[in-house]
Amino acid sequence: MASTFLRTAFAALILFLVGPSDGFGFCHELEVVQENFLRVAASPSAPTLIEWMGHSTFQITSSKGTRILTDPHGAFDLPHPTLPQHIVTTSHQHGPHNSVGMAPGNPVILHGLTASGENWQKIYTTIRDVSVYTVPAFHDKSRGMQRGKNAIFVLRVDDICIAHLGDLGHLLTPEQVKMMGKIDILLVPVAGGFYTVTASEAREVTKQANPRIAIPMHYWWEAAVTDFTQGWPRVRMMNSPMLKISKAELPQPTEIVVLPFGQSEASRRRE
Repeated sequence: MASTFLRTAFAALILFLVGPSDGFGFCHELEVVQENFLRVAASPSAPTLIEWMGHSTFQITSSKGTRILTDPHGAFDLPHPTLPQHIVTTSHQHGPHNSVGMAPGNPVILHGLTASGENWQKIYTTIRDVSVYTVPAFHDKSRGMQRGKNAIFVLRVDDICIAHLGDLGHLLTPEQVKMMGKIDILLVPVAGGFYTVTASEAREVTKQANPRIAIPMHYWWEAAVTDFTQGWPRVRMMNSPMLKISKAELPQPTEIVVLPFGQSEASRRRE
């Protein structure tokens, strides 16, 4: 019943979000690039940088130096960016995902939801050398009745498609997978089932999205990573919170890459 409702709802939202002439997002194997979407070639001399700062916050830096901050946590005891940011994304309006004041500089703020949190924003744009697109989702398994809506952000950085799932609270629908397109790097929450999907559900979401790399986020106990990676054939434990990657270096099949961020979130409970 719920899955039927979701399929119907998201099919109806496709025309609203991307318009009849767009058809799909920009991370599909077969795509039509609109006039207002300029694909900037990646610099072969510099990789894309993905740095985890705890919770759901990443600083993503393109080869041309464009910095994107996702779901800024605002916590004093977690890492903060020190360089000016160009783009900030927020998946929903909860404080630990919407503390845009922690972003230095004068970035473009892209809110996935309206100020009230009741509706999704229509985002389909290019800023500098980065393309950004949102896919509507929910914060829970009851179509937002418990914790509201959530926006998935899809970013094309150096021709690498990165999906930040925010506080996804359910498995993906076929329509959402289609709207997301061909994802190279998936930033997936494994928070245990109350604020987001469980670790085992996160594994299923990873299979649905079928990325080249999956990076876990939004967890506050070490066992969450163990549960998420359990039985996965390819897992890489990093010593640094930063992944340096280029399109040519993306592995196949999916590899889970676990980034440390220097401070444990044990005993934390963040929305």
